[in-house]
Amino acid sequence: MTPEQEVEYLRTASYLQLSVYVASKIRKGRQLRNESQADFARRAGISLSTYKRFEAHGQGHLETFAKALIALDQSRYLHLLFPGEGAGSRHLSPLLRIQEIQENLLRTK
Repeated sequence: MTPEQEVEYLRTASYLQLSVYVASKIRKGRQLRNESQADFARRAGISLSTYKRFEAHGQGHLETFAKALIALDQSRYLHLLFPGEGAGSRHLSPLLRIQEIQENLLRTK
């Protein structure tokens, strides 16, 4: 999927589709680290059954998502989703924010 197609998909996706999308990105991040589900869940502080359900179906609490982001060292990018006001604010369009996130993720691989 091209970045443009991905942006369009995300723009029109249901909450269920977004949940599965996020879970698939976290699964891919875990796999890029060559880490088993059990090892990742333990390191993230998530029970294995909860993590498996999250990864397979996108089902879980916000806490599960946050712990997984921290374990992948990706939580620092959350500010790109919610531009605020202040000195560090960069008021980017949603498309530009998504593109910046994707570029940052590619740089960290």
